[in-house]
Amino acid sequence: MSTMLRRATALIAIAGLTVACSGGTGGNGPQTVTATEKEWSISLASSNFKAGKITINVTNDGDKEHEFVIRKTDLQADSLPTNADGEVVEDDPQLSEVGDPSEIEKVPAGSSDQSITLDLQPGHYVIFCNIHDQDLLHYQKGMHTDFTVS
Repeated sequence: MSTMLRRATALIAIAGLTVACSGGTGGNGPQTVTATEKEWSISLASSNFKAGKITINVTNDGDKEHEFVIRKTDLQADSLPTNADGEVVEDDPQLSEVGDPSEIEKVPAGSSDQSITLDLQPGHYVIFCNIHDQDLLHYQKGMHTDFTVS
């Protein structure tokens, strides 16, 4: 093998190692997780995240439109403050908004093209659907979940 060919091979190997060790183009990008909503649940592919930017891709596998609200709180998702109608009081002092926006107001039935990216600090978070359609309260039917950022 010629000296020039060996040098070229060595440079290519070094460049490959540099890209691999730096994480490539996505090394500093947000963590990505999938969330699925349907009647009457919200599930996450993971319930533990590292602090920093997190992108949540939301799929609605249900037959009804849903909402995707995220709040930081010490409360469990099934114990959030509600008003007399049974809706979560989204601006209660025990619930902190986590960004702008901190929710997806409309997730159409059958959709998989909704996402939200947030810069989250360590703590406990909840996700819930707060739609109240006639006598149907999505939160009360079980559309909520917890997750932790460390």
